[in-house]
Amino acid sequence: MPSSPAALARQPDDSNSPVLKSQPHADAPTLELAPQPSVAASPSNSSSETAARKFQQSDDVAALNREFKKTQPDDGRRPYLGVELEYTTQCLFGMEMHGFEVVSVAPNSPAGHAGLQARKPATALGNLAALGSVLAFPVGLFTVPRLRRSGALGMPGDLIVAVDDRRVRTEEEFMHAIDPLRAGDTVYVTVIRPIVGGSHQTLRIAMHIDETLPPSAVSRNP
Repeated sequence: MPSSPAALARQPDDSNSPVLKSQPHADAPTLELAPQPSVAASPSNSSSETAARKFQQSDDVAALNREFKKTQPDDGRRPYLGVELEYTTQCLFGMEMHGFEVVSVAPNSPAGHAGLQARKPATALGNLAALGSVLAFPVGLFTVPRLRRSGALGMPGDLIVAVDDRRVRTEEEFMHAIDPLRAGDTVYVTVIRPIVGGSHQTLRIAMHIDETLPPSAVSRNP
C-alpha cells in the first residue's frame, strides 16, 4: 500500500483525531455507481468514452492537477479531512456494499463544512424500548424493526463508496485516491446516506481541502 491511514489522522492524543480503521472482510459483489445525472448527455456522434461521462471543466482541471502531483516527489504531507472512518460491509440495494462509514466528523473541518453525516447513537428512549421488546418476546420481532427504521436505535453514518467518481473498495484504493490532495484542492466523494424509514440516497459531495499535515503531525497507526 502506498501509504498508511496517516492522510486522515493527527497524533493519537488529539481528541479530534480523525483516523481510519479497517475490519476483516471477504470479497463480495458490489454495486457499481453510475455517473450522477447532473450533466446533460453527450451527442450521439461523440466517442463512447465521452458519452459515458461528460465532466465539467473544473472537474477535469482538478483531476489533471492531482495526476500531475502524483509524479512529483512525495513530501510526506497528507490532506486533513477531519473525519474518522471505519471500513464496513453493508447490505444495500439487495447486495453487499463495501465502503467507509463516517463514524465522526470534527467541527470546522473539510468534512464538516461539506456536510458529511456521522454515525448517530441510539437514543435513551430507543434503548429502553428495545430492552422492553426483548423482554416481551416475541413482540420484539415486530417492534425492534420499527424502532430501527425510526432511527431510535441509531443511524449509520454516510458510506463513502467513491472518490472523484472512482470506486474505492479497499483501504489501499481510498488512500491512493486522497494522498495527492493538497490545500486548495476540491475532491468529490460519493456517499450512500441512510434515511429514517429504511431507504437510502446517493449523493456526490464536494469537499474542499484547507490544509495538509506534515509527517511529524501525522499518526502512523490506525
